[in-house]
Amino acid sequence: MIKNLLVSFLLISISFGIELNAQTQFDNASFEDWEEIGFGPVFIEPVNWSSIKSTDNSTINGQAPHVWDRSEIGNAHSGDYSVYLHTVTVFGIVATGTVSNGRYHAEFNINNGYIYTDTIDSKWHTKISAKPDSLVGWYKANPSSGDFPTVKVVLHTGYAQASAHSDTSSYVASAVISLAEEQVTEWRRFSFPINYYKDDMPEFALVFLTSSNGISAVDLSEAWFDDIEFIYNNGTSIIEKDSDKLEVNIHNNQLSVFLRTNKKENYTLSIHDINGKILLNDSGISGQKNQYKLSLNSGVYIVSVNYSGKVLTKKIIL
Repeated sequence: MIKNLLVSFLLISISFGIELNAQTQFDNASFEDWEEIGFGPVFIEPVNWSSIKSTDNSTINGQAPHVWDRSEIGNAHSGDYSVYLHTVTVFGIVATGTVSNGRYHAEFNINNGYIYTDTIDSKWHTKISAKPDSLVGWYKANPSSGDFPTVKVVLHTGYAQASAHSDTSSYVASAVISLAEEQVTEWRRFSFPINYYKDDMPEFALVFLTSSNGISAVDLSEAWFDDIEFIYNNGTSIIEKDSDKLEVNIHNNQLSVFLRTNKKENYTLSIHDINGKILLNDSGISGQKNQYKLSLNSGVYIVSVNYSGKVLTKKIIL
């Protein structure tokens, strides 16, 4: 009896430890599993991902264009499938190919649409209780002239939306990458750091992929994505908001960054606006003081420096 209790206790302890140490990843991040979503057998979505045909507006769903698909078998970085996104023009409106792990809100005025985390329904959210350092994945692309695919991620507490006009007060971190404005015929890895500007632990991770620049999408752009993954630094990253180790000054449109350390260290510098769009990303910087010429409009910007497992942030206002 005692032996059985000890074994049960050990199994519970192991399970509990695994749960505590688990690092959150997106479900079905390799896009192997698909399901029908109605409108006949033609329309399928990757399980745990959504499209503009499964929005919260059932009136619009039937009329929404088909801007995603399962790739042909074998067209994948791993496994059998990837997700294929394609931009199309319908009734004079250019609709970018896109999928998300959240849910789409749709209106007939497309400027009022957005992507959001539904905190109630697990089908439309991904819970997270850790702080990943970066997001990586693999892609191929065939963008139209002047166009490019994008990836955006938002880590947040409570409810959150992702759009050009979203309230970002619940954001803990965010990042966006504009991929190559060129044809990519072989699987290419992308990787970009996640910029933190709050000390809070995030509760949800929201990500969306596009085949086009969402602001000015171009018809017939194509992109394939596979194996989306968070990268963690074993929980050693320390966020020091407004740390006195980081001095940031702007004068005559020139940014000066001074890192107060006892030695010259390599670091990565990024600047993003309040919506998470990266405006500058410079890695492998050596030295304590560096200067950059910038051309920024009036507004609020976040400067982040990553070095020695630490992330220092400063908010600047122009």
